[in-house]
Amino acid sequence: MFIIAPKIILTCDDKFSILEKKAILFDDNILEIDTLENLQKSYPKAKLIPTPKNTLLLPAFINPHTHLEFSANNGNLVFGDFLKWLDSVFNNREQLNEKAKEKLISQNIHKMLKSGTATIGEISSFGGDLIPCVNSQARVIFFNEILGSNENFIQAKKEEFLTRYKKSMSFKTSKFIPAISVHAPYSTHTELAKFAIKLARENDHLLSTHFLESNHENNWLRFKKGGFKKSLTKFSKNPMPFYTPQSFLELFKDQRTLFTHCVYFKEWNLLDKNLHSITHCAFSNRLLSKNTFKLKSALKNGINIHLGTDGLSSNTSLSILDEMRANLLIHDFELENFAKMLLLMATNKAAKALNLNLGQIQKGKIADFSLFALPNSANLKQLPLQFILQSKEVLKLFIEGKEII
Repeated sequence: MFIIAPKIILTCDDKFSILEKKAILFDDNILEIDTLENLQKSYPKAKLIPTPKNTLLLPAFINPHTHLEFSANNGNLVFGDFLKWLDSVFNNREQLNEKAKEKLISQNIHKMLKSGTATIGEISSFGGDLIPCVNSQARVIFFNEILGSNENFIQAKKEEFLTRYKKSMSFKTSKFIPAISVHAPYSTHTELAKFAIKLARENDHLLSTHFLESNHENNWLRFKKGGFKKSLTKFSKNPMPFYTPQSFLELFKDQRTLFTHCVYFKEWNLLDKNLHSITHCAFSNRLLSKNTFKLKSALKNGINIHLGTDGLSSNTSLSILDEMRANLLIHDFELENFAKMLLLMATNKAAKALNLNLGQIQKGKIADFSLFALPNSANLKQLPLQFILQSKEVLKLFIEGKEII
């Protein structure tokens, strides 16, 4: 057993409690929270973790949506319009995949760890990210992705997907958790989507999907028109939408699913508040979507919202701290309260979306937490905001009670 005694603890519980002069007793899980004096008296054999004088402890961040296979992007892709970006992805995909070797992906995972992220939701399109994710110190939810719109290649797509899926399943541990991603309604034939969702249901896997990310997708699904009509002729002679927004949502009924982006989403009443959540990627949306996610409407309707960075294909950073700073600039909320909301979206809310026993400093939770230098904040009311604005890297990071950094 171990004890750690920071100056301040941001518990990130539902009430956003802030604790002063408290210590944590832990092994793989958090066992007790009390004063250092009381814990050392009750557990004399517990080892005290040395920490600097002015430190802040909070749950490790959770980033449920990354695309590490695009780790090599550095100005290769076009921003400002989703279809132009998509064309640039097709044109550069092989080159970027070739450069995204295990070393580069591992370096990016390490950067995320250093910025306080312990759990990653990796969307894997081709499987080149599998081994670096398996070998990393992070907890990885590995979303094997399925896509394909040409009905002539459905069987081949199923077989290729199953090969990647079965390989990922062979590495399953408490820190490497295979899952399934249905790419998007414009890119995934109904037969492939139903096949993958059935597999998820039978094996109790998490699901993730991109949904209503751009004005082009919105016009395609709702009105059967727009830029996707021309774009999808590369794969089908006379393309038509496979779904309406409602019929796509119906596929995920009774399934725990993370819907990513949802910039043009408005059917709040069709989401299952117990099983469905939205991954909000503010920086990515600004570069590709020509609109801003309606965060106030989503919260008003009781939807669980959490933060993601997306990949370096549509972001310049995989740090959740950078993503929180982007949110502070994009959304019109009172800053002090919004800072608390963002920290919950990066911890508590994300853990609930992934159905993991994480995201709060609370007895019984898995001991995933980070230690940062305490900002020079004028008061506790300002502390969450100042923490987001000032913090860059952890002093220490613990995953399942083991010190990683």
